[in-house]
Amino acid sequence: MIPSIAERYVVREETARRIFECLRSTGGRSCQFDIPEFGGAGQWMPGMVMIRDHADRDLKAKVDGLCSELSAIVQGSNTSAPGTLDCAGKPPAAVGTTDMGVGESWWPASFGRPAASGEQCGVRYAHFPALRRLLVQRGAHIDAYDTGEHVISGVAQAQGPGSSVTFSSNRGPVGLEQLKCVPLA
Repeated sequence: MIPSIAERYVVREETARRIFECLRSTGGRSCQFDIPEFGGAGQWMPGMVMIRDHADRDLKAKVDGLCSELSAIVQGSNTSAPGTLDCAGKPPAAVGTTDMGVGESWWPASFGRPAASGEQCGVRYAHFPALRRLLVQRGAHIDAYDTGEHVISGVAQAQGPGSSVTFSSNRGPVGLEQLKCVPLA
């Protein structure tokens, strides 16, 4: 599993293993590292990446994607495991087969750059209005939704029992249950 993750994020396997061990020591909540491949000392927590070169967005996206995915595995929420169903009730494609480009984050490279993206309480999203797609990542699993006429601009997640994700859009708040789940590819 770690070799394929390292390959997808274009990092050495040793780097991915060091990050995995660091995350394992904190229960997947954070990682402080000093890795030459990442420009030296840095830190990751969900929603926050600190590296020496603050302007290197591609490296920050790479570190965030790698750490987020390995954190999900440490926390046991690798929902891409066999037997898991996606939002359409179908088995998801293997995580290792997702078309991730060099320097991209957690979404497939073929989607390009999102107009809006972010993270709230461990749920990441990216909106691609030209494709009418909203991608939502929980753990290591990504669901895709057809946004129709909605233009997504932000996210809010309720806390506690029955919590849900609601997005801000040009047509007002919209929940995932209001959007059609579609295949990722």
